[in-house]
Amino acid sequence: MKDSEGPSSNVVSLQRGSRDKRESQLGGGLPAAVEVVRDKAQQQLVELVKQVFAKVDDSLFAMGEKAHGQDEQDGLFQALRLLRVERRRVVEQFADKCAQAFYVQEAADDEDPYEADNLSLVHNDDLEQLVAVDTMVANAKRDFAESLSAISLRFDTLLSAKIYDKNNPLGPDAICDAFVEASRSLDLHIRARLTLLKKFEQVVMANLGTLYDTCNSLFVEQGVLPTLKHQRSARPQRQAARPQRPQGAGEGQAAPEQGGVYAGSPGNAASVSGASGHGLIPLGSGVAPMAPQDLLSHLGALQSHLPQSYGDGQVELLNVNSLLQNRLVEARESASLAKMDSDIIKLVEMLFSFILEDRNLAEPIKSQLGRLQLPLLKVAIGDKSFFSKGGHPARKLLNELADACTGWQAKDNYEKDPLYKKISEVVARVLAEFDQDINIFSTLLESFREFILRERKRAERLERRIVDEADGKAKTQAARARVAAVMDALMAERDVPPVVADWLQKVWSNMLFLTCIKEGTDSETWSRDVRTARDLVWSVHAPMPESRKQLLGLLPALQDRLKAGVEAVSLNTFEARRLFAGLKEIYRERFALAQRLMQERSRQVEQEARAMAEAAGQAETAAPEPTAAAEVSAPLAEKVTATETETAQEVVAELPEMEALEQAVAEVELQPDSLEGEDIPETDTHWQQTFRLAQGSWFELKRGEEEQFRCRLAAVIKDIDQFIFVNRNGAKVAEFTRAELAVALRKGELMSMDDGMLFERALQSVIGTVRQSRGEMH
Repeated sequence: MKDSEGPSSNVVSLQRGSRDKRESQLGGGLPAAVEVVRDKAQQQLVELVKQVFAKVDDSLFAMGEKAHGQDEQDGLFQALRLLRVERRRVVEQFADKCAQAFYVQEAADDEDPYEADNLSLVHNDDLEQLVAVDTMVANAKRDFAESLSAISLRFDTLLSAKIYDKNNPLGPDAICDAFVEASRSLDLHIRARLTLLKKFEQVVMANLGTLYDTCNSLFVEQGVLPTLKHQRSARPQRQAARPQRPQGAGEGQAAPEQGGVYAGSPGNAASVSGASGHGLIPLGSGVAPMAPQDLLSHLGALQSHLPQSYGDGQVELLNVNSLLQNRLVEARESASLAKMDSDIIKLVEMLFSFILEDRNLAEPIKSQLGRLQLPLLKVAIGDKSFFSKGGHPARKLLNELADACTGWQAKDNYEKDPLYKKISEVVARVLAEFDQDINIFSTLLESFREFILRERKRAERLERRIVDEADGKAKTQAARARVAAVMDALMAERDVPPVVADWLQKVWSNMLFLTCIKEGTDSETWSRDVRTARDLVWSVHAPMPESRKQLLGLLPALQDRLKAGVEAVSLNTFEARRLFAGLKEIYRERFALAQRLMQERSRQVEQEARAMAEAAGQAETAAPEPTAAAEVSAPLAEKVTATETETAQEVVAELPEMEALEQAVAEVELQPDSLEGEDIPETDTHWQQTFRLAQGSWFELKRGEEEQFRCRLAAVIKDIDQFIFVNRNGAKVAEFTRAELAVALRKGELMSMDDGMLFERALQSVIGTVRQSRGEMH
């Protein structure tokens, strides 16, 4: 007694207050023998958990130094700091929860192991953590089954509640749950949390055998079933005449039977089977759970007898429990299912229920994929990482098959369709060749990907031609609209000589069109060509004679640019000569006009000056100074010049600047689509949805009551806001403007299909269903 109590005093004192309070609430303490075992177990478990934190500290530091991304590195080092701060609190809570587990409550009589609420694989938010926890618990139950059964029987004789495998105070379930609950509040990076659980498995769960041996020895010292070990070893000889244990009842995996009888014995299995008949027996009824290898053997036999097809594309979800029941009855055997195996069977059934209801897939494809239920169930039972490992080859194959069939539709004689035939071939090979070696999935995945690659290359060639054609048409329309915007801005309400109009329409409109197509409106070439058009219009409207020098300086460069434009649009020589001759005549007339205006202005100034001088001479006796004429003519010259300047400014102001021309082009690009009879505000959710559609997404398109097909968004032609949709073979099936697309989405004529990999969507749906079910039940 001293050895068992003394060393544990430090640990027990941490929980003494809460323990005393709990004992008073429950109406009393524990039996003395149970208290001795509890304190000793608590001491050893606490010491082991302390070692866990020491090992995690080293691992996280090493992982943080090797982390690839900054976010991951920060998350790991933050977890390292948090664990150093919180480790004492976690250890104390773990010790307290381990102590609480000894106050066992009676299990509910109507508990259904197949209820969604009992799916232990999907109780928490993080599936990887769930699988890690269930895996370590299952391994511990398998490795320490004999010692654990002995402890369960001894607890069963001392505690008022019936002790099962699940509620054993020192069972792997209770110990693991205590640690998970104690560390739940820690906000850890997922890699850090999984590392913590892995170290807990290596340090604590792997050493439960030593703990169980110690506890059984303490029970023997206290006189609790001291001859249990001898009874168990002798029982096979005394009961040799009893019926043989049913196939699948693994050694050391029994649940304790009420009254202290060893549930794994052949006698119990036979008596239960005799009373209840052959087949599946509920867990805890005295029949040992079927060993995983035996369960896989039964599932393999069922898999080999699956029909090649269900006929007419019929979809069928297998009831695995019913199939196992029938097989055991036919074999005149009895067995139960381990809790984890039952959970996996239920989970896989729920996953395939989702798959067979997925509207992304046609009914014949669902029928083929549904035949993979048993093979994937075998994978899940044999490899517990199946649910947490996204790169598992079986999951990747299922996802690849489903993804390739998203746009497939069943037509007449669909059995001859190359894709359907390939899917059927892959499924048939899985059923025929898969036993337990998952390499078959990788082999089939590689072969299927090669097939799909060839199929998609053919479709992409057709799709590329369609998109290029639509893109070219859109660019042409957009370029013409932008050129027209420039020309309208330059010529609107402005008279230009016919030859200049010919220059703009026959030469420079084509020049701008080519530049827009080749280089776009953001290029320097586009800006230069627009400025040339503006300079041409300005040159025939510039006020004279004030702009004479500026025009003289502009004409050589303008002539060079016009010659380059003539060559670029391949204008015939005769027409080019005519246009240049016409321009030359206009400029000759404008310079002649400027000369006449300057001479007329000079004569007018002289006449006005002379008249003013004569008037001044008659009024005054003194003769005027020699500079009087100049002084008199200066105000008049300023007056005439001001008048011409105002005229010049008025003309220049009427001609748009380059910024105004660029704005006119931009407004063409930003002009929204419109539908006759449809008013779609920009705040409409369906209008906004059109900006979030991802290229490559699949949709269901309805046209009328009967016409319905699937199509993929192949391209968005930004120049004219046009959406191109193609079928699986790359042929165009529909095109919409943005406004038309918004209307189709609003009316439900076009509905988006679910994105993401099939298995991941199914798993997410199942987890959501289970959580909802748990919420309704509680």
